[in-house]
Order: sequence, then structure tokens, then C-alpha cells
Amino acid sequence: MANLDFIEEILQSSNISSSHPIVCYLSKKTMAADRDSKARKSLGNLYALYVIAEDYNLGKKSGSKFTELMKQMKEKPFGSKLQNHPLDNRLNDEFKRLTNLEDKYLPVVSETTDKNKVRRISEDLLAINSSNPYEVSKFITDTIDRFIHKITSSQNTFLKEVENCNKKEELVKLFEKCVAPKSDARLFEIFSFSVLYVYYKNFSVTFAVKGSKRVEGHLTLHKTGRTNANNGGIDFIMRPTGRVFQVMETYDFKKYFLDFDKLNRYPISFVIKTEDNEKTAKSKIRLSAKEMNTKEKEIYLSLFEEIITIKRLREIFFELIESGKNTSLIKENLQNSFRLEFGFYD
Repeated sequence: MANLDFIEEILQSSNISSSHPIVCYLSKKTMAADRDSKARKSLGNLYALYVIAEDYNLGKKSGSKFTELMKQMKEKPFGSKLQNHPLDNRLNDEFKRLTNLEDKYLPVVSETTDKNKVRRISEDLLAINSSNPYEVSKFITDTIDRFIHKITSSQNTFLKEVENCNKKEELVKLFEKCVAPKSDARLFEIFSFSVLYVYYKNFSVTFAVKGSKRVEGHLTLHKTGRTNANNGGIDFIMRPTGRVFQVMETYDFKKYFLDFDKLNRYPISFVIKTEDNEKTAKSKIRLSAKEMNTKEKEIYLSLFEEIITIKRLREIFFELIESGKNTSLIKENLQNSFRLEFGFYD
């Protein structure tokens, strides 16, 4: 597979078995190096693994203080917004889920030395199956370095691709790439926002306050944060109406149920990554809801304000670019949202 090429290359210059748990874990975590992969480029756990392995490479077997490791993680590319969860438990939890290994083989070891709480890498894990721990530790940092280089290059390539979309046909091709089944979830959300932002800004609203009409201006869509941020179930929000949008890739009703709960049963419009039409999408969601044993299903199903599928998004997109005057605005929003999403402004 294309995303494993650089891992195989690193393995060839070492004596590490391809079946080592670290190799298997990093192979799965670096799937996003393949531009056609759906895997999200989540760096928190990778950077947590990197900094404790780097300590080992430098001979710091006893580890480092948590604050020092966090500082190192935040200084890495796209790392400024990282939180403490990977070093606390998230890396170990994910590693155990993917490998089924016992606790002594989990990557992050927490200890108290000289009244200081430190984190270090598990030597039991590095040396598993008689492996050379230093070679495995060096493999970790080399692999993650190469991965970061690959995704950074891929991101720059995408921005260049957007910049070079000077014809309608080129932008159409880019749209289809971003809504493809295996496209990155974040690219789908970014392109959806860019299209809907331009679409809704063409509408104006008028409010009547105590009987007096007052024009509030055009509808404006705002992106609330990054795709994997804790945004409370809101991806986009519209002013001045307060309408809420959430992007989805599934028909699993439990996920919709949770989003409605987060917002205390506030109506939500969903942008769903499917080629089905709105009616079919709603039917499949209702079918999924039957599996939930709750008397309030109908209440939650009534909270779907609108469903926008790829089919409808494509119609809106073609409507916008037909005249040619909206192309530059879609491009501008696409570039700005992409830079925000992938940390170019950090």
C-alpha cells in the first residue's frame, strides 16, 4: 500500500520485525499519508509517542516532566492546539484497543521520582520479542518525522491545487475529489462550508421588532472550529437566525441523538456525506432509529431542520459557479478554511 512505502523503507535499514506492535500501530496511524485514505490526520497520540521515544533516544530513560513533554509536543508542526489527553491516557487507551497487549506493554509509563511526576516510554514494549529497544525507539521518531513531512507536502499540494483552479471545470474536479467516498473528512467539511457560505450570503433577512421592520442584512455562515475540535455538536452556525449545522458521514442514529442532546434538543441541519437524496437519507436515519430503545425517538426525529446531502450540495455548487462570479469567493473560503483546519495560522 502506498501509505506504507516509507515505513517499509525505514524497516529495511533496521533489524525490527514488521510484526512488532509499534510497527503495526504506526502503520495504522500513518494511513493518512495516503491522500485517498479516510483516516484523519490526528497527531496528538503520535506526538505523545514521539516525545517519550525521543527522550529514550537521548538517553533519558527515566523520562521527563509532563509539562516539558507537553511543551515539546506543542512546538511541533500543527501541535500548538494539542491538549494533555494523549500523555495522560488517550495514547495508552488507543494502543491497548489496537494491540490487546497487557498494561506493562502500553507506551506511556507514569512514575513519581524525586517528588516529580514523569512520563517515560515502556522499555518492555520497546524490547518485546527480544527487539533492540534503541532501534525501535529510533524507528518511532524516524517514522513520525517522515509522516509529518509527507502530510505537510500533501497539504501544500492541495493549496496549490486550489490556487490553480482558474476554470469552472477545474473547480468541479476539485469538488468531486473532496466529496469522494474515501476523501478526508476534513476536506469534505471544508468544501461544504465554502459552498454553503457563498450560497447563503445571497439571501437577506428582515426582522420585525415591535411591529417595525428592520433589515438585518445577509445570512452569514460561520465555521465554529476545526473538524476534530470539541465544538459541542456545532460545525457551522448561521447569523442572524441562529441556525445550527453539523457534518456527518454516517446514518447511525445514535450519533445524531448525541448531537441533539448536546444542544439540549435544539434543531440541527445536517450535511451528510452521501449520494442519497434528502428523502432517502431521512428514511435510512429513521430505520437506524428503530434499533434504539427509547420512547423519545419521534421527538429527536422531529429536530432535523434540514438534510443536505452531496446530491443537494452539488446542485448548489453548480448553481453558484454557473455565472462564474462566485468562483473566486469559493476558492478564497476554501483556502482560508483549509489553512485554519490544518494549523497554518498557529
